[in-house]
Amino acid sequence: MSFSRELKEKMNQFAKEQSQHYLEEAEMTYMEKLRRKTGQAKSKIMAKLEKFKSRSETSLEAQNDMIIYMSDYMNDLIAEGLSEREAFERAKEDLTFRSETAKSSDLQEQFAKYFENRDPADYEAIGLFYAGFMFLGSSIGALVGFLGSGGREKFLTGGWIDTLTGVIVGATIGIGMGLISNAIITLKKKK
Repeated sequence: MSFSRELKEKMNQFAKEQSQHYLEEAEMTYMEKLRRKTGQAKSKIMAKLEKFKSRSETSLEAQNDMIIYMSDYMNDLIAEGLSEREAFERAKEDLTFRSETAKSSDLQEQFAKYFENRDPADYEAIGLFYAGFMFLGSSIGALVGFLGSGGREKFLTGGWIDTLTGVIVGATIGIGMGLISNAIITLKKKK
């Protein structure tokens, strides 16, 4: 399901804010161990790391994962009959970071399971399918358009438009095939 632009921006902002809390909580165990070993060096390290937290690759990945998780949760709520705005407010309330609540513990467990089961190879395979199908579709479309317009002799006198149309149609077919492969991988992953 596609959400409105305004709601997507709100989701992005919410994910950016909340993912920092989850990262800080996850890193806290590490930092506590570090404090035992290094004592006062902790505050110096934290001051240096704080500058980079919001820009780190891990932080951006956590934000993207929060958006995906929130989108899935909102789609479930909408399927239950809530409006888009109601689903967003409910998801925002349910996903807001709280360090000491039972709901927060459950959410942290869900996030841990999500990250445990998340396989970057799946995302890479999906991307490769999209790229492969788009290149294949564009190439076949260009060739069919080129040959169908009369070949080399007619190309500069109007045949290029048929070739361009073939490329566009081929790329569209490639995207469609990529979507199908994405669905297949996602369905296999759920089993």
